[in-house]
Amino acid sequence: MIYLKLDTIELELFEENNFAILHLNRPDNLNALNTQMAEDITIGLQEVSKQSNKIRSLIITGKGKTFSAGGDLAEFKSSDDPDFLYKLAGKFHKAIKLLKHLNAPSIAAVNGACYGVGLSLVSACDLRFCSQSARFSVAFTNVGLSPDSSLTFHLPKIIGLSLANEMVLLNKTLTANEAKQAQLVSEITSNDQLLERVKQVAIKISSGPTIAYGSTKRLFFRSYGNWLNEHLEDELKNLKLTSTTMDSQEGMSAFLEKRKPYFQGK
Repeated sequence: MIYLKLDTIELELFEENNFAILHLNRPDNLNALNTQMAEDITIGLQEVSKQSNKIRSLIITGKGKTFSAGGDLAEFKSSDDPDFLYKLAGKFHKAIKLLKHLNAPSIAAVNGACYGVGLSLVSACDLRFCSQSARFSVAFTNVGLSPDSSLTFHLPKIIGLSLANEMVLLNKTLTANEAKQAQLVSEITSNDQLLERVKQVAIKISSGPTIAYGSTKRLFFRSYGNWLNEHLEDELKNLKLTSTTMDSQEGMSAFLEKRKPYFQGK
């Protein structure tokens, strides 16, 4: 049943099997993250935390053919607030922190494109599955921005620093098969079987020792040494810096105008 329906997300509860699905629900905008979605995802994850007896695993996926195209650059370009992107990232950081502190393990079901902040969200999940059509791109640097929302914390630890650098410096996009080879995803399914397969995984996890799972996954990410909260603050500082550069303005304009950007290193 639909437990919670907001403007940009739906939280679907499968109470008999103790799991839930958080659907990103802006399919007409390729599930691009805007201010409303950042707030809605946070509310959805707060509900998951409150319902810890009923929700013992969580699937995150996107409605339509795309998981997420990244941030909504049109919203950013239309804002007169020079700190808009900084404030938006700060809102989404709340969601990332909530996700990491859930006892319920999180499973990303990646359908289609997973770019930018969409990849940040997926990288923060505990497990990742994808369809054959999935594509993964850092995307931030394509528009002159430094990555945010825990991407630089999680991605190099999952796929290794060398490949993470390729994705940033060479704009490398990973296919589903490349993502599997890099251990970014655990399994690839056909497009029409993805959600059913991930539901099976969620049911299995939901029958396990949820509190022990939660404790273990938090111990895993604390073992990295650099605390996530500190790293998120570092990401925010660098995002604020890069969002004011000439290159970021050019990158976003080029993206919206569907042309190649001309970067000057300024």
